[in-house]
Amino acid sequence: MNAIVVGNGEIENIERLVREIGPDTLIVCADGGVTNALALGLKPHVVIGDLDSIDTGLRHRLQGDGVEFITYPSHKDETDSELALRYCITRGAESILFIGALGRRLDHSLANLLLLADPMWRSVSVRIVDGRTTIELCSSRCEIRGHPGDIVSLLPLGGDARGVRTEGLEYPLRDETLFFGPARGVSNVMLGHRAAVTVQEGLLLVIHVDTAQ
Repeated sequence: MNAIVVGNGEIENIERLVREIGPDTLIVCADGGVTNALALGLKPHVVIGDLDSIDTGLRHRLQGDGVEFITYPSHKDETDSELALRYCITRGAESILFIGALGRRLDHSLANLLLLADPMWRSVSVRIVDGRTTIELCSSRCEIRGHPGDIVSLLPLGGDARGVRTEGLEYPLRDETLFFGPARGVSNVMLGHRAAVTVQEGLLLVIHVDTAQ
């Protein structure tokens, strides 16, 4: 099952992705992300969080339309986005598209990026999409589909990434180490419509900027 999590961050240039969302896609909003979903013409199945960012009138209207609300206390250890991702996992999602994850608050943006490293969804495909940029975690191998000239950055997460090998990028890596901190992996370039990254040890954030959009 495919799922989409809609956060309360900034939404930009994702109309193409919205058109590709199938009728069986589970749509989960993290609290105020419901406003973003409605602006995109998406009807959520579930709204989850402490619900401090939702107008009471809107909530009653959505409940009347059959939208489920799952309420958590404001004093909790997880962010609303994390709760939404966990919900998708419990429902059996195999692929999760996360939009509205970045932009409005730096702390939330960083937290959402770091959520990709949670072992809970290591076996699930989770992608953050922000405008022309797609971000995913690579712990073994990932493939990138795009266009010649697209930008691909590889950022070690939580420590050094060892045994990094790339295919289809202008500046190749051949079983090399990307050290945590230095910016060596930033701004590589796709040579064709496909590239691949493998890592033997550690984690990489793979950031793909589609220059053709």
